[in-house]
Parts: sequence; structure tokens; C-alpha cells
Amino acid sequence: DIEGPFLLLPNHNLELDPLAIGCATHEHMYIVASEHIMRKGLATKAMMHFVKPIIHKKGRQGLRTVKEMLKTLQNGTNVAIFPEGNRSFNGLTQDMLPSIAKVAQRSGAKLVTYRIEGGYLTQPRWSTTLRRGELRGRLVNVYESEQLNSMTEDEIMNAITADLSEDAYATQEKKQVAYKGKNLALGMESTLFMCPSCGAMDKLHSDSTRLFCDCGFSADYDVYGYLTDVAGKKYTITDMDIAQRKALENTYAEYTEEKPFFTDKITVYNIDEDHALLGTESGDLSVYGDRFEFCDRVYRFDEMDGMAIYSRNSIIMHKKRVKGHIEIKGDTGFNALKYLYCFEIKEGVQE
Repeated sequence: DIEGPFLLLPNHNLELDPLAIGCATHEHMYIVASEHIMRKGLATKAMMHFVKPIIHKKGRQGLRTVKEMLKTLQNGTNVAIFPEGNRSFNGLTQDMLPSIAKVAQRSGAKLVTYRIEGGYLTQPRWSTTLRRGELRGRLVNVYESEQLNSMTEDEIMNAITADLSEDAYATQEKKQVAYKGKNLALGMESTLFMCPSCGAMDKLHSDSTRLFCDCGFSADYDVYGYLTDVAGKKYTITDMDIAQRKALENTYAEYTEEKPFFTDKITVYNIDEDHALLGTESGDLSVYGDRFEFCDRVYRFDEMDGMAIYSRNSIIMHKKRVKGHIEIKGDTGFNALKYLYCFEIKEGVQE
């Protein structure tokens, strides 16, 4: 019942988060959505007719998106955007898009922060299924435009971060909610690529109930979101992801050898600037110390305009001065995150 216009900022863990925030307000609003929804056939036509989201090209700065948001807010209509720009991989709220504070201040609208709890364990980024447990959303703060004008951009960003920060396992430690479903562990290696026992990378596999490594390590995944190995040691996805990122930084940061660091079988989708699929190719994706190679193409890091992951494990790559983009997909266990980390480590991008 907040009188608009307002800019609504929720945290992001579920693919269905747009529906969740739609349930939280009866006010009309435009939602900023990733460009990949433009290739969903009849679903795209229905969304564009009934919802007409503001389309953002994930992995790029999005100046056009910012202009469209400001125009919509200044015309008196509400806008919702997930300021992380992506769903969490490990249960921690990710860094916010740096342009959000400027948009909030310049729009002349109210700023509303809304935190969703339980989303990560309801639908972990790597999962192939939804789980039944507890999902809650709550209004955190409403900032009037006059208040925003009296704050610096850093102060606004700090306030947004404090309002939306969610640690899935810290919440779970307090509540101990069971998240039940089928194939609870399947696809976990699409986020986790380093074995916590032997330290080997790219040797993890999963089935419906466990994560295991070629070295003999095995851990069962329970309904509370924890992994427990045969010795009784417990692991969280958060801790395992932080550890693998640090290990990769230590080994890949100075990597210069002329052999691939990682290689996977993938399919490449060529997308034009009007969101149309131009064709597909299949082959190997490899990452070296300074570039990606796939299907007889080379994308040097310094020639790229951005990179991101959408859905479970699909990669988007943009090349400078090239219209359109490519999308890279693998099987259920394909780990896109390790390639994103390699790019971020070499390009100095913060986590």
C-alpha cells in the first residue's frame, strides 16, 4: 500500500522471484528482466503483451536499461529490479549493480527494499528441482526521495546492501527448516568444481542424493541444505564455493601455459541484436590464461565487453564492437561458474 512511483529492490535467488514480488504488491510495476526471456516462444509473446518487462542484456553495463527505468519512474510508474543482477550461487547475497544508487537518487521516486528469505534453499542455483520448505518476503525499508537526495551514492549503496543481505545458511542455523523434494543433489557440480578432500578441480559428480569425487570422496546432501561426508564432517555450499574461488585465484592468476586450464563439451547459440537465434554450433569450450576458445573462435579477455551466467549454468559472452552476442550451454553437470571466475580473476573483477 505504498503510494508510488517507487523503485522496488528485492534480493534474488529464485527464477520465480518476479512472481514472488508480484504477490507482495497490488500496484502495477514494470520488472527489469534478462534478455534471454525474449526467446521463449509463446511465453515471450504472453509476457510482452501482459507484462512488457524492461529488457536488460546481462553481462553489459546497460545504459539503455537505466534510461528506460528513469523514464518509466519519472512518468509516474513503478519499476522493480533485482540489484544483484543475478541469482546467488552459494547462498550469500551478491554485490549490487553500482548504477542502482544513481538511478534511485535521480529518479525522484521512493526507494523500497524487500528481502526474500529461504529462496536459496527453495531453489539452489545448481538444482534441477524446486523444494518445498519455507519462503518468506518482507518489506525492509521505504526511503523518500528527499531522504535519498540528502545521502551520498555510497550511503545509498550501503543502505541497500544492509537491507537486502541474506546468508542462507546463517538463517538456516537459526530456523532448521527442511526443504524437501526429489533429486536434491543432482546438478551440484554445476556450481562446485573443487573437491574439498583432494583439492582436484573438475573431478566432482552428483546423483540424486550425493556429491562425490574420482578420489573416493563422497558426501550426502540432506533436506536442510548440508553435505555430510562419511567421516561425519559437514559442509555448506557457501564455504565450499568460497574455498574453490580462493584456490582458483591462487592457481590461475599467474597461469600462462599454452594448454587449456578447463575444457568442456558445449553448444554455442548465436544471437543477433534483435534477440533472434541465428544458429548453433557444438564443440569444446576451453579457457587459457588470456582467452576462451570454442568452435574455431577465439575470445580474448581484453576483447570482451562482458560475461555473465543466466539460469542454472548458461554463459553469455559479449565481444567489443560486435552486435549481438553468444550463449554457451552444456549438460546438467556443466560448470559455467569456473569459466566466469577465470574471466573475473584475470580481468580483476571483484566477487
